[in-house]
Parts: sequence; structure tokens; C-alpha cells
Amino acid sequence: MTQIHPSAVVAAGAKLEPDVSVGAFSVVGSDVSVGSGTVIGSHVLIEGITEIGKRCQIFSHVVLGAAPQIFQDRSERTRLVIDDETVIREFASVHRGSSKGRGATVLGRRNYIMAYAHIAHDCILRDDVVVASQAGLAGHVEVGDRAVIGGQAGIHQFVRIGQYAMVGACSAVLQDIPPFLKAQGNRAKCYGLNTVGLRRHGVSEEAVLRLKQAYRLLFLSGLNTSQALERIVSEVSSCPEIDHLTHFIKSSARGIAR
Repeated sequence: MTQIHPSAVVAAGAKLEPDVSVGAFSVVGSDVSVGSGTVIGSHVLIEGITEIGKRCQIFSHVVLGAAPQIFQDRSERTRLVIDDETVIREFASVHRGSSKGRGATVLGRRNYIMAYAHIAHDCILRDDVVVASQAGLAGHVEVGDRAVIGGQAGIHQFVRIGQYAMVGACSAVLQDIPPFLKAQGNRAKCYGLNTVGLRRHGVSEEAVLRLKQAYRLLFLSGLNTSQALERIVSEVSSCPEIDHLTHFIKSSARGIAR
């Protein structure tokens, strides 16, 4: 059965599955739905239209579904969606989408959001993303599967972080970080493949070698981005990872961090 601490406030319209737990002094709004097995700690605030999946862990003092930090915002009916088995640690905050943006902030499965991190309106995080303590994602940021964002990193609005990418601690990211790469600095620049992450997640050695070849053309050859892409297409054997890398770069609106 649902375990709600006597001091918690759960609005009448909230939809909690029977085995959800809500800790002391937490507040759950009327438009909130929470999936089976999710544990909500103490002093948590969940408001707005917020959908939380199954078996999530929401630690103490987290704020979910608050209004976007936009002047004169009118986003009362926008949403926050959090998929299954996501963990959100102490004092982190995730805001709902904006009416002028996507209308929703979306976190995928098995995300791990560490203490004091902030995820702003209209962000999309895919699956198995790690956001370390005190990192901040501005509005409309997109983060690919299994990407890692280091502690105290700041991600500019509309930036994309590709899948398997790793952003170092304290970085200031103003342009897109392509998939499979590592980035560091203020302003952040790419400086090699995330080889440990790639091998840890089962990417083949052949694909890693092809990505290294592509990296050398993009960042070490002296070619501009368009020239490097042409060389990659003509010289690097195609595979899903190479195709994904080139498509990501071609579709970049902000340019890539070089």
C-alpha cells in the first residue's frame, strides 16, 4: 500500500500507484502522477503537470515541475516527464517545459542526477545520462544516451551533448559536443574519444578505431569542419557510429566545440 508520512501533503488529484512512498514534509501537487515502486524522500516539492515513472528515487529537498525561469512566463500547463528508474539526489531541481519551447522537459530511463544539479525548461535527456553535482543545464539542452556531465559544468541553452560524450568538471559548454568525445575547459573544447566509456558499453574495437580516424580529421588535421566531413565520408569506412557522428555534426545549429 502507499506509504505517505503524516506530515506530507498530497493533493486530492494526485495519482500515486499503491506502493509509492512519500517522506516527511513533502508536497505533491494535484497534477502529479507517480509510478509503481517510486520512493519520494523528505521535504520534496513536486508540482505542475509532472509524470514520474516506476522505481524512481527522489531524495530529500528535490524540486520537480516548477515553472520555467523565464520572465513573464505563462507555462502553467506545460509538463515534466521522468521515465523509469531515474535517481535524483538531494537539492537537485528540474523545471517543466515552457509554452514557447517544446512544452515539456523530458528525462529518460535510468538517469542519475546528482546533488544540487539543475535541469532547466525544455531539456531532453535520453537514457542512462549522468549529471554530476552542481552542474547546470540551461533551457532547451539535449543530452544523448549514456553521456556524462561533470560537476559544476555549465551548459549553454540550445547546446547538444552527443551520446557517450563526457564533459569535464567545471567546463563552460557554449557549442555542441559531438557524440563519443570528451570535452573540457572554459570554453570547452574536444580533446579525444571517450574510449573508456565506449568500451565499457560494448562498442566494438573496429568502431573505436574508425572514430579515432574521424577525430583526427576533425580536430588534428587543420581542416575546417566541412572539409573534415568530406574526408571522413571518403576515407573512413561507414558504420553506425560514424554515420551518427557525421549526422550530428551536419545538423549542428550552434557549431561544434573545437
